[in-house]
Amino acid sequence: MRATADNPRLAAVKGVPTERVIALATLGGGGLAGGAGVFLGLDASIDPLMGGGLIISVFAAAILGGIGSAPGALAGALIVGVMEEVGMLVVPPTYKTAIGFAIILAVLLVRPTGLAGARS
Repeated sequence: MRATADNPRLAAVKGVPTERVIALATLGGGGLAGGAGVFLGLDASIDPLMGGGLIISVFAAAILGGIGSAPGALAGALIVGVMEEVGMLVVPPTYKTAIGFAIILAVLLVRPTGLAGARS
């Protein structure tokens, strides 16, 4: 899968079935997203705007961890989650989204590639 993502033509020359790899990756990602949607629907009521409050936190975690780095994104998510929860001891809970914005701003000013940096 990584060879196909890096250079599909070279992977095809080496004998990797690139179209099959792309199809399986898409199917796997869609299946995981669908399963997550089912579990979320069992836990909460479904409406068109659900998840909108999480988008800033998700972007903050991805930017903090570094785009293209899975371990960095995981570390970024952990750091953002802890900072948002601890930050609510200082600021009112209505400003929880502002903590995510502050993280994005700080990371983009100090280290634009994130903690782990981008995959080269």
